[in-house]
Amino acid sequence: MSYQEFLEERDKIDHLIQQGYYIKNVTENLSGAIVEFELKILDSSGKKGTTQILHIKNADARKYFSSLLIRQMKQAQ
Repeated sequence: MSYQEFLEERDKIDHLIQQGYYIKNVTENLSGAIVEFELKILDSSGKKGTTQILHIKNADARKYFSSLLIRQMKQAQ
């Protein structure tokens, strides 16, 4: 896994966060992590609860979304 792969996965995560998604669920496995994001605000069609799923393979990207998840949990308190 290269630094470029980390940047690509980080950018995908950041893009979803900027669109108003939050991390709903994480499933770890031997090939990485499956991260489920859910839209917390209404999208253009008026639907709440739209989900996106990313398969994060890079270890540094997994650390990155973990730090975002911790921050998300602290903000929810």
